[in-house]
Amino acid sequence: MLRRVGLLTAAELKAITRGLEKIAAEIGAGTFPWKAALEDVHMNIEAELTRRVPAGAKLHTARSRNDQVALDLSDVAAR
Repeated sequence: MLRRVGLLTAAELKAITRGLEKIAAEIGAGTFPWKAALEDVHMNIEAELTRRVPAGAKLHTARSRNDQVALDLSDVAAR
C-alpha cells in the first residue's frame, strides 16, 4: 500500500521485503537477536529492520499499532 500511494520507492519496497524475509528466516532458525528491552515482537522486528534497512522506519506511515497487529494476525491466520 505504501508503494502504491508513492510513499515508498520501488527500491525501498524491495529492500524492506528482503529485510523482512531475512528476519523471518532468522526467527525460524532461532538466530534472531531478540532484545528484552524492546516492548514486544513488533518492536523487535521493526527496530532490527530499521537498523538494517533505513526505509523500514516508514512502515508506521498511515498505520496505527492496532493496524499493524491486525495485519500480522490476518497473515498468520491465512497460512
